[in-house]
Amino acid sequence: MESLKEKLQSPAFLMYVLYFLTALILVLFLDKGTFLFWLNKRHNPFGDVFFSYVTLLGEWHIFVISGIILLLYRLYYAILLTLTGVIHFFIVQFLKIIVFEASRPALKFQESLTSFNLIEGIDLHTYYSMPSGHSASAFALATILILLTKNKLLQVIYMLLAILVAISRVYLFQHFMVDTLVGSIIGIFVSGTIWWYFSFKNPSILYNLNPLHKGLIFNR
Repeated sequence: MESLKEKLQSPAFLMYVLYFLTALILVLFLDKGTFLFWLNKRHNPFGDVFFSYVTLLGEWHIFVISGIILLLYRLYYAILLTLTGVIHFFIVQFLKIIVFEASRPALKFQESLTSFNLIEGIDLHTYYSMPSGHSASAFALATILILLTKNKLLQVIYMLLAILVAISRVYLFQHFMVDTLVGSIIGIFVSGTIWWYFSFKNPSILYNLNPLHKGLIFNR
């Protein structure tokens, strides 16, 4: 198994650092809606279709499908993914409903909504903007998959898809950039913590149990 240091120095996580720093600078030094407005002006037919589908990668059923696939290879992998999915979901919902109760772009700019480029068929939500659940889910899933695979190309692809999901939430006028940034932090933190705890801190609980390293179809 790769060391924690090797994992953190992978190209995929360096990609996230670049994304994080870029998003953080935009959030700290520009008005809340600046990136939203900039991206909205760049709508085009390809982007409308592309981001409408990419955003689906942040929905719950992708977690379920991924969990089923991992279950075929390693029971341990599926357990980690399940824990990640459950814990990050409750954290996101707690922050959305109890802590922030933030308005989404559609409510914030409802008086001038017709002046924006909106995609037909996309149901715009109005409440519980912070943090972005899709972004949290996408980064949580991507992080677990990155930590469980040694293929550098696949790791980069997983992270790239998560970043695109975050961008899609702004493109589709569902979230502000700060919402997606916070969502990404939650996703990476929850996944990383769970993986570290069971793989390094207390490996005897799950990682060192040989039966859990067998899948329903493929064995170690």
